[in-house]
Amino acid sequence: MPPLFTITCRKCGHNVPSEPWAWRHQCGGMLDLKLAQVTAAVRATAVRPGKGMARFAPVLPLHSTPDAPIGDTPLVIDEIAGVSVGFKLEYLNPGGSFKDRGAYVTVSRCAELGFESIVVDSSGNAGVSLALMGRRLGIAVDVFLPRSTPEGKRRLLHILGATVHEIDGDRMQVQRETLAFVESGAAYAGHWWNPYFAHGVKTIAYEASAEMPQPDYVFAPVGAGTMLLGLYTGYSELLSAGQLRTIPKLVAVQASGYCPVASDLRSAHFTTTASHLADGIAIADPPRRQEIVDAVIATDGFGMLVTDDEIAAALQWLLSRGYLVEPTSAVPLAALLRCVREGQVCPGQLVLVPLTGTGMKVLPELAHLV
Repeated sequence: MPPLFTITCRKCGHNVPSEPWAWRHQCGGMLDLKLAQVTAAVRATAVRPGKGMARFAPVLPLHSTPDAPIGDTPLVIDEIAGVSVGFKLEYLNPGGSFKDRGAYVTVSRCAELGFESIVVDSSGNAGVSLALMGRRLGIAVDVFLPRSTPEGKRRLLHILGATVHEIDGDRMQVQRETLAFVESGAAYAGHWWNPYFAHGVKTIAYEASAEMPQPDYVFAPVGAGTMLLGLYTGYSELLSAGQLRTIPKLVAVQASGYCPVASDLRSAHFTTTASHLADGIAIADPPRRQEIVDAVIATDGFGMLVTDDEIAAALQWLLSRGYLVEPTSAVPLAALLRCVREGQVCPGQLVLVPLTGTGMKVLPELAHLV
């Protein structure tokens, strides 16, 4: 039996049927998906055999969980000035980023509903993940992305058989072009809006809690917010089921020039210079902005802004330790290093830092930084 879940509109509060596919309410509001009978569902994952995403079937909003080598990423404990840092190596997923998890749930649900094709917008990683899962399940994928997307990501999309639409303009312009295309009748499954994506990402919290049961903080890069919201969803479910004492403080880290959430959370550091390194989170106004802010406040967390100089230094640290990641993955570490220097995070505390995307897709860009 699939888990019971409800979908509601955050704007007007109306319930939305789970069929047919809906990515936005007719009033224009964002959609929330929540599990029913959370405690029983969460506990069922602890005794379910197997590996990968299928192990989390009791807490995934799917009728069936197809086999796919996604998840089970390592968590490596490192130490920074007496602070224990658990790096969750999400860049080791098959598509090279944490977004494989959200793509797994999104595309599986689309397959259940009989989709033969879907349309998504992306800065690169989400498109690769959705194209990879679409190819596995026989669903064609159109990907809209900025023309400035790193060449390695664009080539991967072509290799995976996606139809690529390159758009002149920033990430917000890409979404506008995508939604205009969707109005012609295409099925939209972009990760900013659809309520299923976070329920794939939340499995990071489930896996991490087995190895770092009660971190004090989780530092997450924030663009559209899918990482932070997925972690918040997972930790909230674990808390409801009595598997945690409290949810870790969530720290929303943004790059300079793309910091609406950090601004809303009154981060003390600001600059007008736009980041060139953190292309994966270069989003000026994410649709789930208030939802991200609410999640951070609910956990007594805070927002931070980091500069390209800080990102480059954090990236060099990661590369020196053998973590081959893209610059965006260094964003949360850049914030953590400042917090350690300033005494906001103290020796003896535990911190989870997801390393979100592989450097293998952006080798020319990395070559300019080392």
